[in-house]
Amino acid sequence: MVWMLIQFKVANYRSIKGQVVLSMLASKDQEHDEHVIDAGNKGRYLKSSIIYGANASGKSNLLLAFYFMVNYVLTSHEKQLNIPTGRIPFKFDSDTPEEPSVFEVVFIADQTKYVYGFSANDQKIIDEYLYYYPNGRKAVVFERSDTDSYRFTSDVELQESLKERNTHNKLYLSTAANWNYKKVLPVFAWFSSCRILNTRFESAYGTNGADLLDDKYREKIAQLLRVADFGIQTLKIKDGATSFAGMLAGILDNVEAVHQVKNENGECSTYPLSMAEESTGTNTYFRLIGEVEKALETGCLLVADEMDAYLHPLLTQHIVSLFNSTENNPHGAQLIFSSHNTNFLDLNLMRRDQIWFTEKDENTGATDLYSLVDFSVRKDAKVEKGYLLGRYGAIPFINGGRR
Repeated sequence: MVWMLIQFKVANYRSIKGQVVLSMLASKDQEHDEHVIDAGNKGRYLKSSIIYGANASGKSNLLLAFYFMVNYVLTSHEKQLNIPTGRIPFKFDSDTPEEPSVFEVVFIADQTKYVYGFSANDQKIIDEYLYYYPNGRKAVVFERSDTDSYRFTSDVELQESLKERNTHNKLYLSTAANWNYKKVLPVFAWFSSCRILNTRFESAYGTNGADLLDDKYREKIAQLLRVADFGIQTLKIKDGATSFAGMLAGILDNVEAVHQVKNENGECSTYPLSMAEESTGTNTYFRLIGEVEKALETGCLLVADEMDAYLHPLLTQHIVSLFNSTENNPHGAQLIFSSHNTNFLDLNLMRRDQIWFTEKDENTGATDLYSLVDFSVRKDAKVEKGYLLGRYGAIPFINGGRR
């Protein structure tokens, strides 16, 4: 299975008013070629991207927009009639609350390029479409307009019956996948593969906690912990926590980190601590690397808001290096994350097309998104220094004083 995000577009969602585009398409930049996935005639795509911006500039809202889209695809077929969509429009305008929010992704699944998008207001889906490119030529799977008007070019009789099972507040893609329509299943599988984390990674082991019961998987996580130099040698499961239900009862309480220490005579002893007793930083890393390992193992997309919260900059740098590495990322996993850690504004670490900025318009309050590629930046430029001096925008304007 090959999964790859090419582009994400959104408009009229939270602080995003006009359309913004996050692209994972690699530029012609020849620096750090190992940071690029070469898909042959399908193009070259970035393994990772980082988003910078001042507080309240819209970094998190961009990632929340992606989460909304993914979640709605995966769950809208379960919606009862007349349940609102839950979208949140741009509110600093008299018109946008009544206008639809718009979402679109371009991606590769099963070696095929897909374009999928929809628009929705508070109560219903307005438009929806799915195109794919077999043999490089565009083909229509379905088009939907004005909520209830559909156009099908293949499997017409089957799709006509599927649309009758859909309602105004459900995505046709979600409904069709729920009824196992084969042409949408690779698309639904791509959305299902996306792993999205908030700042506290509360759900990092929420769905795969039972994996820690597997000795080989647990050793992989322990190995990543050893690299981080927390003093943890291995992980073990507490007695009695030997079932899936036991793990769900409390991951941190059921997993023990085994530390090795030396006394004054140089003699080694081991002592277990439950992960609940470890530091906030250790637990943040522990929860995060479970998702990192899953992404690298399956070649999927990992999206993390403020991934480096509570982490030492070198640990964050190590995680990003795993994705950018050819050796550690043989399946082409991708990472998109927001950060305030300016250490990555270094062209020795990242390509120019991997660095993105969000800035809020001081007059309209709307978020803009742009890349470092949009600036004429020399290969030897001190990007971090330039950013902190305001050369690329996306920093807070501090008036000074206490009032």
